[in-house]
Amino acid sequence: MKIFSVGLHWTAGGGLANDFGMRVFALAALLIVTLAGCAGFSDRRAVLDELDPAPVSDRAWEQMQGTYTGPIRASTQRGGFEGESAMETRVDISGWPDDPQVVLRMDTGFSTAWAMYGERKGTYTNIPSKRYGTQGTLFASTHAPNQLLIQWRRWGISANTGGWLILTFRGHGTIDVELIGHSGWRGEGELWRVPPSDALR
Repeated sequence: MKIFSVGLHWTAGGGLANDFGMRVFALAALLIVTLAGCAGFSDRRAVLDELDPAPVSDRAWEQMQGTYTGPIRASTQRGGFEGESAMETRVDISGWPDDPQVVLRMDTGFSTAWAMYGERKGTYTNIPSKRYGTQGTLFASTHAPNQLLIQWRRWGISANTGGWLILTFRGHGTIDVELIGHSGWRGEGELWRVPPSDALR
């Protein structure tokens, strides 16, 4: 009985130790996420503050509307979140300069310190009639003379996470893209206008 009681005590102690270890691990992970997010806030704010608060002109907006596709590549070097990602992106732009309507589709492949490889597909929009089946919402605004800011947010477990896209229209159907994400994710890419016949697919 004495041996059994010692064994029982050891088992219970091990269980308690394991439970305590898991709590410490969870707390550490939460702390890393919090610090990483806070560390990127000032950098993100500085970039967004450079945008002109005035909307684009009606003439410029006419040239900006349409469907664009292309790749965006991003990376992060913040502690615990080192990784790279590639996003095949499609953006449908319509509406008005002071009320842009956008549908954003992103097929993302990523590799981080926590996941060797993963994939995520998402569609986001601020158009009520097109929200069914989407993975989140977005907010869009135009900025003179030729920029569109898109902030997307995911629903569900990843609620309120997402990122920002700064689209700079260069003419001839070309957009330069700057991506600013949570946890230090930064990236860039280029999108090209899709012919109207292909945009319907």
